[in-house]
Order: sequence, then C-alpha cells, then structure tokens
Amino acid sequence: MLTLLEPPGAKRPPHDGSRSEQHLLHLGPAEDDAYYDESCIPQDRPNFESNRFVTLLENLLVWRTSSSDYTDKWKKEFRQRPSFCDADLCLQQIRRGQADGNIGALYTRSFIQKGLNGLGNFVQANAYIVIALVVILFSICCYGLQFVHIETDIVKLWVDQGGRLDAELSFLEKIQKRTLHNDSDNNEVEMVRENGLGGGYQVVIQTPEFEGDNALSSKQLLKHVQIMREIANYTATVDGVQWSLSDICFKPAAPTLPKDSMANNLLDLLDRVIPCIWITPIDCFWEGSKALGPQRPLNDVLGVLHMLSSIPSGDVTWKNFDPIAVIEDIHGIFPLGTHYTFFQRTGIGHGYLDRPCINPIDLECPKQAPNYWDHCPHLDSFLEFARRNGIEVKPAKEDSGFDLFSIFGGRRKRQANESVVEATTTTQKSIETTTTPKVDPKERCKEYRKPMLEYMATNRDKWNNFLVTDSQPKMPDFGKVMSGGCPGFAKGVLHWPEDMILGGARRPKAMSSLESADALQSVFLVASPNDVYLRFKAKPGRSVMKQGLNESNWNPEVAEKVIATWQRNFTRSLYQHAENKDENGYEHRTIHPLASTSIADMLQEFCQFNYLIIFVGYGLMLVYAVATQLRREGCLPAAHSCMGLAFAGVFTVTFASIAGLGLSTWFGIEFNAATTQIVPFLTLGIGVDNMFMLLHNYHDVVLMAGRDELGMLMRETGMSLLTTSINNILSFLAGTLLPIPALRSFCAQSSILLTFNFVAILTLYPALIALDLKRRKSGRRDLFCCLTSATFDDTYSMINKPKMQQKKTITLETSNNNYRNFLSRSDKDLDEDDDQPAPYSLHSAIRNHYIPWIERRGTKAFVLTLSVFLTVMAVIGMQRASIGLELSDVLPEHTAPAAFLKARDKYFSFYPMFAVLKGPNVDYARQQHQIDNYRRAIGASEYVIRNAAGEPSEKYWLQMMRDWLLSIQMALDKAVADGKFDLQTGQVIGAKPDTPGPIVNLTEDALIAYRLVCSKGNTYNCTGRVGRVRLVDSAHTINHESFYNYLTAWYNSDNMMYYVSQASFYPRPPKWSADSREKLLVPPAEPLAYSQIPFYLTGLTTTPVIVEMIKDIRQICDNFTDAGLPNFPQGIAFTFWEQYLHLSGNLLKAIALIAFAVFVVISLLLFNPWAAGTILVILVCMTVQLAGFMGWAGVKMNPVSAVTLITAVGIGVEFTAHVVLAFLTALGTREERTRAAVDRVFVPVIHGALSTLLGILMLAFSEFEFVVKYFFVVMSALIVIGLINGLMLLPVLLSLSGPSMEVKPINGGNRLKPPPPLRRRCGDGNETDEEDDDGGLTFKATSQVRI
Repeated sequence: MLTLLEPPGAKRPPHDGSRSEQHLLHLGPAEDDAYYDESCIPQDRPNFESNRFVTLLENLLVWRTSSSDYTDKWKKEFRQRPSFCDADLCLQQIRRGQADGNIGALYTRSFIQKGLNGLGNFVQANAYIVIALVVILFSICCYGLQFVHIETDIVKLWVDQGGRLDAELSFLEKIQKRTLHNDSDNNEVEMVRENGLGGGYQVVIQTPEFEGDNALSSKQLLKHVQIMREIANYTATVDGVQWSLSDICFKPAAPTLPKDSMANNLLDLLDRVIPCIWITPIDCFWEGSKALGPQRPLNDVLGVLHMLSSIPSGDVTWKNFDPIAVIEDIHGIFPLGTHYTFFQRTGIGHGYLDRPCINPIDLECPKQAPNYWDHCPHLDSFLEFARRNGIEVKPAKEDSGFDLFSIFGGRRKRQANESVVEATTTTQKSIETTTTPKVDPKERCKEYRKPMLEYMATNRDKWNNFLVTDSQPKMPDFGKVMSGGCPGFAKGVLHWPEDMILGGARRPKAMSSLESADALQSVFLVASPNDVYLRFKAKPGRSVMKQGLNESNWNPEVAEKVIATWQRNFTRSLYQHAENKDENGYEHRTIHPLASTSIADMLQEFCQFNYLIIFVGYGLMLVYAVATQLRREGCLPAAHSCMGLAFAGVFTVTFASIAGLGLSTWFGIEFNAATTQIVPFLTLGIGVDNMFMLLHNYHDVVLMAGRDELGMLMRETGMSLLTTSINNILSFLAGTLLPIPALRSFCAQSSILLTFNFVAILTLYPALIALDLKRRKSGRRDLFCCLTSATFDDTYSMINKPKMQQKKTITLETSNNNYRNFLSRSDKDLDEDDDQPAPYSLHSAIRNHYIPWIERRGTKAFVLTLSVFLTVMAVIGMQRASIGLELSDVLPEHTAPAAFLKARDKYFSFYPMFAVLKGPNVDYARQQHQIDNYRRAIGASEYVIRNAAGEPSEKYWLQMMRDWLLSIQMALDKAVADGKFDLQTGQVIGAKPDTPGPIVNLTEDALIAYRLVCSKGNTYNCTGRVGRVRLVDSAHTINHESFYNYLTAWYNSDNMMYYVSQASFYPRPPKWSADSREKLLVPPAEPLAYSQIPFYLTGLTTTPVIVEMIKDIRQICDNFTDAGLPNFPQGIAFTFWEQYLHLSGNLLKAIALIAFAVFVVISLLLFNPWAAGTILVILVCMTVQLAGFMGWAGVKMNPVSAVTLITAVGIGVEFTAHVVLAFLTALGTREERTRAAVDRVFVPVIHGALSTLLGILMLAFSEFEFVVKYFFVVMSALIVIGLINGLMLLPVLLSLSGPSMEVKPINGGNRLKPPPPLRRRCGDGNETDEEDDDGGLTFKATSQVRI
C-alpha cells in the first residue's frame, strides 16, 4: 500500500539522495537530474562547448524557469506546443540532449517571453498602480484635443508635398506675400492670382430641367439672365455696411488720367462704369448688360456729362449706354490722348447695344440690336385685331414731370406709367374700341409700344392673327451666335471660349454652327482681399468710396471677411433657389453654384465628429464583444464569464484611441475628414483583435496556472500580439511615404493610435484582467460580483485554495505491472483528457468538420486551384482598373457642392492654367521671342483652346505691350513726318530743350513715344535717337536696350490692359506718368521675378486624359527650362492631378518597403526566414487579389486606395502570423501541426476579423462616398480575402511545405516532456526537490509501503 502523506503545497524536508523518489514511482523520466536555479548555478549542468556570448545567453535566458512552477494541465499543453509555452524549458531539454531545434529562435523567444512574463507579473502585483499611471498618462495626452485644428483647405490637404509642385506653390506663396507689402502706391490695385481652386473664380452651372433639353433656347438663356441678375443684386452686410458683387468683383482698373486735366474729373464715372469681369454665355446677347448694371445707375456721377447727346435719358446703365459714342463726345471737348486709342484697341465699341436680343420684343431691346423688331409698321394691324376681338388697349402715357437733368438742359425724363392691357371678350354685346384723337404717328407708336409688346409676350399663339410670318419678331440663331464663344464687354481683349460657357455642345457636322448644348456656365471673378481693401481706401481728392465705411477699421482682414460673407450668401441663396425645386417642392437641382468658400465650408461641416454614428458603432462592438464572452450558469453569468472584461477591453481601446488623437495634436498633426470619419472605427476594429486574443487564452491560462497567471498569459499571447501590432503600425507608417498631406496625417494618426492601443493592451488591459482574476478566484459572478458562482469549487479548489486531505491507503501488488500503469500515463492518455469544445460551438465545428475537410487531398487541390484562379482574375482586374478620384467623390453625397462638381464633370471639361515665368534670371528683353515661342508651343497642345488664327485664345501681356508700343510709334512717326522734330538734336521744334512737362504741339501718344525713345536705362538722351530708334522693329522685337523703360510706361499708361492680361508682375514697375513735370526719364522697371501667361484648357474629361495633358505641358515647360527659360505650369489640373504622375512609383515603393519591413520583423521575432517568407507569399497574394477586386469593383486607383493597399500588407499579418506561430511551435508532422494550428487560432482569428468588420461597419453610413467606397468596401473585401488566404490557403501551404518545428524531441516523437524541476535553495540553506506528477499535486514518496 502507498500512503499519501502530504497535501499539495506542503513543505518537505531535504534528502541526500541523488535521485528522486519520483523515478521509483515512474512519475518522471529516468534521467531526472536536479539542478539549482536562480541564485545558484546548477552543479551538474550538462557539459557543452560554448563561448562567452553563448554563456551569457545561457545565464540570461536558460535555466531560469522550473517545470515545477506549472500545473499538470499546462504541462500537457507544453508537450504539444513546447516553445509556445516556454522557450526556456525547451532550451533546457536541448542542453540535456532530449531535444533539438532552432537555437536562435528559442533564444529570441525566451528573451521576449521573459520580458512579457515579467511585465505580466508586475502588472498583476501592482494592478492599481498600473491603472492609475496609464490613466494619468493617457489623460495628459487627451488634454491636447483642445488644440485640435481641422484642416479644410483642400489644396493643403491634397497637394503633393516635398516634390516639384510643392516647390512651385511655395515660390508663388512667397511672391504673393512679398507683393502685398512692397507697394507704397495706395492707388494701385492688387492682381488676383491663381491658387489651387482658381483664385477668385466663382461659378454657376445651369443644367437642364429634363434630360435632353436644349440650353440654346430663349427659355433657358432668359432663365440664365434672370439668375445672373439676381446674383448681381445679392448683398452681404458686415459691420453695418452693405456690400454687393460690384463692390468685391474683379474688374480692370480705370485708366490713369492726368491730375491737372479735365478728364481727371471722370475718375468716379470710370470706376462705376467699368463692369465686373463676367465670363458668361449671355454676353453674346444684349441681355448680358442687364447683369452688369451697374446696380446703382450712373446718373449721380455724370455731372455735366448729362448734357452730352450720347447720354441716354432715364437711368443710365449698360443696357442703354453707348461707350464709344460717349468717348467720341468727350474727346471732342478735351483730348483723351492715349486713353482714346485705348478704347479703340479694347474694342468696347457700342457696348452691348449692337448685340442681338434673346427676346426681341423686350421693351428695352435697343434699336442697334441686329434683331430689333420695329412694331410701328404693324401697330394698325394689331389695333384692328384688338378691336375685332374685344381687347381693350390703353396707350402708355408719358410722365410730364421733369428730373434733375431738366435743371441743366431742360431734358424731359421719360418715364412710362404702368400700362394696362385688358382683354375682355363677350358674345352678347358689341365691344367698343377706345378711340384716340389724331396724334403724331411717332408719338402714337411710342404710346402703344408697351401694351402691344406685353400682349405679344403673353400671347405668342396669336401673332399670326395680325402679323405675317416674315414680319414677326426674329429670334436669334442661338447656335450660330454662340459658336466659337462670346465676347466680353471689351470685344478686342475679352472673349469667352465656347468650351468654357457651354456644356455638352453638339454640331451636326464638323466646322458647322452649334446645334444644341446641355448646360450653361457662368464664371465671375471675386477680387483678392487686398484688392478690395485698396479699392475702398480713402484717396485724396476723391469722393467717399463707400458710404458708412469706417476708414479707421478698414483693412485687408475686414475685406476678406466681406468677401467670404458675400460668397456664403451667394451659395446659400442659390442652394435655396426656387429653380432648384420641382412643382411639388422637392429638391430638383438645376442651378449649381460654387464659391471658393463652398468646399471648405462643406469639409468643415462634415469633418466634425459624428458622435451618433461613433456611439452606435462602439455600441455594436460592445454588444458583439460582450455576447462572445458570455458564459452562463443558469440565467446568470458564470464566474468564468468575461463580459466585464469585454466591456473593459472596448473601453480601453477607445480610451487609448482618444489619447492617441490627443498626442497627434501635440505633435501638430492636423485633423481632416479621414481623421473624423475613418480613424475612430478603423483603429477600434484593429485594436479589439488583440483583446479577443487575450481573452481567448485567458480562459485556458486560469485553468493551467496555479499562480502568476498574468505572466503566463502575456508570455504565451504576447508574441502574437507583438508580431501583429508591430506590423500594423509599420504598415501605416509606410503609408506616410505617399506625399499627400491628408493621407500622411491619416496614416500618422493611425500609427499613433495603434501604438497607444498596443501599449494599453500590454499594460492597462492586463491590469483590468488582474482585477477580474481576483473576482474569478473569489468565485464571484461576472458583472454580478455580489453573487457567488456554483462552479467555484470545481474551478479553483485544486489550484488556488488546496485543502488538507485525509490519509488514503491504496492497496496494490508491488509486483504487479498495474502499479506502474496507475502512476505513469501515456501521452495518448493525456491527450484524451483534453477538454472537448462545447457542442454546436464554432470551435466544435472547426475541429469536427473544417479541419478534416481541409486535410483532404481534394480540398487542397481545390484551394490551390481557387487561389490561382483568384490571382489570375485579380491580375485581369488590375488591368481594368483606372486611375482617378473626382473631387465630387471627396464631398458628401447629396450635397450642393457635390452636385455642382458632378455637373461640372459631366458637362464641362474646362480648366484655366497659367504658364509662369520664373525670374529674376529671365532676360525678358533678349528672350522675348523665346517667350513668344514658349507661349505658342503650349498653345499648340491639343488641350489648349485656340482662336481662329490658331493662337491661344487669351492674349498675354507681352503681345499687348507690343501692340501698344506700335500704336504710339505710329503717332511719333506722324509727328516726325510732320517735321515737328530736329532729328539731329532730337528736340521738338519750338520747344525749350529738356523742358519738363507736356509739349503742346505733340499728341499724348507721340509725347509718350518721344519720352521712350529718349530713355535708355537710367539715361535720358534724345540726340540722334528720334526717327532712328524704333520702339518695335520690323521683326516685332521690342528694343532690347530700353525694354524695361517701355515696361514701366506700358504698365502705367495702359494699366487696364495689364489687368486684363492677368500678368501679375512682381516686382511691380515704378510709378510714372506722361505728364510728370519732375523728370523726363521713363524709369526702368526691375527685372521681373514673376509673371504669368493665361491659357484655357479643354477636353479634360477623365483623369487619364488630364494626366496626359500634364505630361504634355510639363514636357514643353521642361524643354524651355533646359533652353534657359525657367518656367512652370500652374492651375487646378496640375494642383490636383500631378500626383498621378508618380502614384504608381510611390505605391510600389511603399508596398515594397512595408513588405520588406514585415519580412524583417517576422524574421527577427520568429528567427525563421522560411516562416517569414511563407507569410510574405500570402501577403503578396492578398495584396494582388485586393488590387484586382478594386479593379473589378470600379474602385479607382488613387492615393486613398493606395493607402488601403499599403495598409493591407500590415493588416494581413493578422490573418497569417497567428497561424504560422502556432504551426512553428506545435510538434508532429506537417499535417498534425497544421491541424493543431488551425484548431488553436481559428476561433480568435475569426473573432478578430468579425470585430474589424464590425468596427468599420459604421463607415458604410458615412455621408462621404469615398469613405464608403474606398474604405468600407475595400476594407471589407480585405477581411474576406484575408480569411480565405489566412485560414484556407495558408494551412494548405503549411501542410505541404511549411517550415520545420522550432523544437523537436530527439527520439523523433511528437511530444516533448517538460524537463525535470530545478532544485531551489531555501532560505535556511536546505534544498527542496519539488517533483512533478501528472495530477497537479506534489507527492512525498515514502519507503513505507503497506501491502
């Protein structure tokens, strides 16, 4: 008989036997040698050759753990997965000659396991301290959230950083900043410059109410006229002052007039009469004048000009203003000099009076209009028709009152009363027609004009009753009139290309007139804040520019506020316009406005955190986490349920994410839509994966560990967490290689958040587990801690609270083999003792159905075939994929800005651009023809709009300057031909030599030309130059030696043309005037550091086309740069699509980098390149298949989808690393190891995948289409692809060619027993020999055996 004398955990006296009694009882291996550990070096450690480094590793990483520290259940786990459980024990077995394996991997594993074990033990012993420290640290980081800045400038979010485009935009920004402060002349106006969104361009697109409607119709055009008139009347009030569009629009500056001339009195008139720059289709017609206004008629600034015969009666606006007639009258009174020729060169002509009327029966349609309809010859027919049909027609009487003008000139202001046209029909009595006394036919015609035209406007079907077809009003041939575009108010210099104002234009055949169009587009320019500031700044000798404006508070910042306020009112008013609703009041947008503030405002609104969606998303995650960890005992949670930990885990990840965002703010990383719409859900989905892995092993650890549970949990699970977390973080860091600021911020923030999640999972969450462990050991129910679980004793009575057992006597025959069999069980017996999964559970389905299925040969062949098929289809899908990300995709769906961008993408392919000459090393004087060639080369591109002569549609400053010089050269030549100069001395005959001031016998043009001929650099000398020096020679070359003198004269004398040219000089030429009495020299301008040439691009319908355009234009620019003309293109297309030139290279570089990083990290952590290579193969398959899916699903390749592809490499590790690690650490054949790996990690991997999917589920409800399409859809596809490859393809590959075991028994078996326990030195100097058995108890074998 064997008497069990000791309960578990009882101390035993020392003994001096060299072999344990356990060997006699066959409870341990025969070679059960005992060693000292920790403070003592084992006396009988096996001998092996070593060096100092190996000795150091041995002392640090081996012989530090004793098998006696573990329970029997843990030892059964060790037998199957030795290196997964404890690499130190594996190394001990190798040193004892009982096993062989990958020493490097085991050293690495032992080092990591000991670190994680120490961390877990520390956290368990100091749970409250750890919680307090981490919470305090994270709270400090959260404090940074108060400094959050949400970036909504789409240029700053999207522009390629660190490359050529960034350098070019930085160059412009520096120039602009310096320009704002370099000008001491307060009378000049700052030029509007192009930025990424087109500077001051504000746009209105009118789309058809019904598909197929022709925009080239009177109805649609008059609708557009009305919209433009309303826009012109929109106002904004800032600080009590009302501002209209005419106050803030971009308009050419008024000509500079001599201060001592009578013409200087016209400055106020010129300021008012020069209209805003409207690029609109209605400029083809007289009705275009209705929008120009001015909204406040010119009557109050006409002064004595009201007496001119060319000034119309009534309110004077562009509707009835004849500019050239007025200029002729003024010029006849006092000469306007060069400004008279200016009006001739600009082609202002009769303004809008000679343009056709959309509605020829409009009461105000001018007589000069080509289709003006004279009603007088048909008045009698109309009146007779009215008499016959009983229509009472009352003539419109003139007002007999006199206006202010009558005081000066006796002119009567003709103001018609409201006319009344009444139609009364009767069938019972005759109708009396009003009889009128006999009057002058002309007066009678005037009196009946209004009622007749009003009746005709409302009764078009009655025209045939009193008009023959040929005599009826003629509508313009809209297609013919608008073919080729429309002129602006100055026909000679302003012309709006057809592609810019008409969308979907169609012709019956090439080179014919337009037949139809689908949409109309109008563009108007809002001036820069500095421009508006200077425009209304008080000027000496001028009247108050803006009533009620506080001059002391007027500055560019207030001007910027005025502009932004008006823009927001403009877009808001058109968003709510009646034309954007159908007859039932439902939204049906046909008017689409966009201001430069629209996109920023929309991004600002939708970049705010949507807390409802966030709460719902996190709530779903909580429900899922809690449900998966529920273990019931009756109707209540059992003690081993982990719902509380699941809740705490989600809270921990959330807290860590918030702290990570706070630290991002401390680092200066700006928030954007990706931060607020994507990051919270993405990091939640990825972060909880680690929580599920910990909880999955936590259930096993509490049953296997007698003490130090957290150390064991971290030691066994931490390796997987470390592998996946590091690779996830690295994948997002690799995403920062894409030079897109918004995506860099997104990837950097995600990396920081994942790092915080990892830190929280290693510190804060284990501390919470430690607290839960106390609850569990005390037998308290989950969530209901006041209740005790009935399963408490079964769980912990043999581990944590051993009880003294009664002496038991077992009678056995010592000579019988049953004695040995009773105490020594085989590995097979131990395996059979393993816990079986609960029936109908996921684990049960995996073990009983999935694993047998995946082991079949047919299944393996099917999986490999499926993988090859998916990869081939993916390659095909990649070839189908297109590049691009439309701006409309970036904005929330069903918003007005998104609707505008969609209409623009559908109907208009127009983009403005500038060719920038980058000084100051450009010699404009000697390179002027090279500049001409540069402009022509760009103009020859198929994407540039050209005029009938094949030249670019927009004139540019050098051409305008040359034309001006030629015009004044003609005046000088005439003066020379008239004998007004002494050609030898260069003096004007009859004038005092070198006398400052005007010369009365020369015209102003001739005088300016004379001054220019005599000016050379900083020298003024006329001798031998008059009549010989040409301003522009026969080869159209501007005189080299005086080029910069001429530039000063042109800039000052023809400054309106300068602004029309959009040249944007920097530095500006000095101030100069032809009437200067101080000096005769025309001062030379400084060499230009910046100037620009405008172009209009068309045909840019898709991203590939835009990319080809960029390549084409860039090639031209690079060629001229290489030829010595520094330049670069700039515009919307280059700002937003330049990135696609390098997208493929950046993407491949980032993927290669993260793939290399994954390979290196896994190789170092696992010390197994074969395993790392296997993982890398799966990751490559996943990436290719995901890219193919994007091609098939219509997800375009762009920086957003590129980030998803890059991060897919790191996220894919989640689906592979756990399986490979479990495979490496298992024992047996490849088939057995594959079976064990799938059995162990399938459930947590599935939970991790589902939690990630659940985390990103709320992205499907984002209002940003690109969030849904490029993140939710693509990430969901990644999860599915990851599961297929990680849980199907990978197990098949491992079973066929997986890496070898990290450790294997020397006898070739598939189980490795733990090494014997290490003998520990007691405090009293005695030794204890704790021996293991297979029941989890420590026995004292005695020699007292009773039979």
